[in-house]
Amino acid sequence: MSKINLEKALRRELELINDIIDQKIVRGLPYGREARRHKFLLSNIAKIQQYPKIQTNWFFKPLSLVSSFLL
Repeated sequence: MSKINLEKALRRELELINDIIDQKIVRGLPYGREARRHKFLLSNIAKIQQYPKIQTNWFFKPLSLVSSFLL
């Protein structure tokens, strides 16, 4: 499964979980299990969307510090 298809499937499931949570809130029912699933899905989506991290060494650290002040 490609990253795009996986992300779409996760987002679809996230929408379903959101609907279930909303219904349980309106009814006054506990929704802890669904909240944990929601958090898990969000973390998986975040992992998929992360860019590859650049290896940091002694040269890149000062550059990132300077660039953070310039932006």
